[in-house]
Amino acid sequence: MDVQKEPIKLKATDKRVQPCGEGDSPKVNDSWLHLEVAEEENFNKKVHALIRSIASKQDFPSVNNFYAESVHCRTNLAKYFNALFWSKPKVIFIGEAPGVRGCALTGTPFTSERILRGGRLNRHFPRTSFYVEGNSYEGSAHYFWETIDLMTAPPVLWNVFPLHPYKIVQGVMKNRTPKSAEKKWGREILQQVMDLFPNVQVVSVGNNAKDACATLGIITTGHIIHPAYHANEFREQMRSFITG
Repeated sequence: MDVQKEPIKLKATDKRVQPCGEGDSPKVNDSWLHLEVAEEENFNKKVHALIRSIASKQDFPSVNNFYAESVHCRTNLAKYFNALFWSKPKVIFIGEAPGVRGCALTGTPFTSERILRGGRLNRHFPRTSFYVEGNSYEGSAHYFWETIDLMTAPPVLWNVFPLHPYKIVQGVMKNRTPKSAEKKWGREILQQVMDLFPNVQVVSVGNNAKDACATLGIITTGHIIHPAYHANEFREQMRSFITG
């Protein structure tokens, strides 16, 4: 698939109307908004270039590039980043890699189809709709958004390796740990993501992500245990991080 032939379309920013006195005609007061609109356009250009770059990566064996295969995954990611632009996030949580029942199906890190279908992101992104096909469940996504609901602003969610590394076990696709070359390439992509959101705190999620960040020279300000096997401890650590 030539992913560049399917441009991602985002909803234009709503015009903001200046309040008017009695007898006046409503006027669009966009003079103060020009800078933000220009910044948003530049931001979205960078996002589209980033997604095209990720979708074009096809030379890793035993890696599912769901962004290349699904326009819906590409669109969901673009919408997520666009929503974050207006939310002004202050932290980025970095995991290891997308899961087979989570981001690999939605295109949005640390989400599942059930999370999106159930409207779990609506509190932070009330004007953003995501495409959902099925109703898959992923525990990590569930626990993450359970605690993100407590945050005043949504975080950036990403992974050391943004594609899905897999292995086949008895005919079933399973998650696997990314290899060194995959993480090295993922480091380049991660830097582009962090450039979109300057000055965010970096927090690793899980020991594999922690080790990968250290190996790749990514400076972190904190570490959270992975929710897949330590859900209660994850909740406690996240609440402590959120409340300061």
